[in-house]
Amino acid sequence: MSQNTFTQFQLPPDATLSDLPSHDFQVDDDTLGKVVTDRFKGEPDLPGVIVMDDDRLLGVISQRRFFERMSQQYSLDLYSRRPLKAFLETSRLNIQPLILPYHCTIADAANQALSRPSEFKYEPLLVVGINNEYRLVDVNVVLLAETQILVSVNTIIEGQRQHAQQLLENLTLEQARTREYAQQLEAEKLETQRTNRILESQQRELRQQARQITALNQRFIEISRLLSMEGKKAFQATFAGVNSICQTTDQVRQIGEVLERELEIVDSATKQIEHVSRQVKHLALQAALIVNRAGGEMSGFEFITTEINNLGTQTAKANSQVNEIASRFHLRIKELVEAAQSGEETARSLIQKIQQAEIALNELEALLGEQPQESGLWRSGPEGVAHFPQSASSS
Repeated sequence: MSQNTFTQFQLPPDATLSDLPSHDFQVDDDTLGKVVTDRFKGEPDLPGVIVMDDDRLLGVISQRRFFERMSQQYSLDLYSRRPLKAFLETSRLNIQPLILPYHCTIADAANQALSRPSEFKYEPLLVVGINNEYRLVDVNVVLLAETQILVSVNTIIEGQRQHAQQLLENLTLEQARTREYAQQLEAEKLETQRTNRILESQQRELRQQARQITALNQRFIEISRLLSMEGKKAFQATFAGVNSICQTTDQVRQIGEVLERELEIVDSATKQIEHVSRQVKHLALQAALIVNRAGGEMSGFEFITTEINNLGTQTAKANSQVNEIASRFHLRIKELVEAAQSGEETARSLIQKIQQAEIALNELEALLGEQPQESGLWRSGPEGVAHFPQSASSS
């Protein structure tokens, strides 16, 4: 894998040598130098060649040192036809490689590589894989990977720094808001305290008003109880008076009916008197005619006739006066009966209104009886409903 291809990958900060491109170019120690030369020329990215004696590691020859030796005079013709173990026999080429495990981090590998002597710093690294196989990693690739990781880490650090800066700004803003909220809370606290003081004052006023209302309510109950007792007494007295009025009205109506019958008798007698008066007048007229015919012989009878005539006149006059008096008396009796009937109707209406007032009074007593004990008010029970006379109701 080439370095250009490697730069396309994004390595994490904890990347290891297994994440880097590596090469497994291995040859036996009897391989001719020309084979290695051709392979290096065909793959310039190969960092070197691993020389093995069967399964035993003999050494590593880097491409740079290989071509340095081949560039010397007569070296190309000499080593191209000779096996690689001839290279390793030369102490200058037989260098002990830096062997690292595959899970070694890139930063650690770079530090160990650069810790070698200056002439060996850029020699390829020999990595032992998970199956104990050998692979070569170019030091330049390791250094490039480390640089990439450092750039990535710096980018992350810069991002974290900017994020921390943003968090700091946000924190400063939140602190300012917190101070503002604290000031608002303090103002609201003062306002709440002021409101609480107002509420406490209102509560004291309400308690005072409640006590006054309780006293007024107690006074109202006492007055209502007294009103109930006095009202019942008044209702009973009123019912008694109404019953008396009804009884008196009945008596007046009965008396009126009796007088009406007596007036009928008087009227009949008056008619008889009128009839007698007419007969007396007729007899007086007959007597006067007889006296006129007899001349002076019946002077005494003339006096009797005159007296009879006067009696008839007085009887007619008296009859007229009796009729007039009877008419007026009949009219007064009619007015009395009508007044008695009107008074009876008024008494009945008054009874209905008193009964309605009695019902309202009983409801008031029931309402007073429902007053709760815990309110400090006396629970008033009904004192008893007044039973009015049956005659009043029937009337």
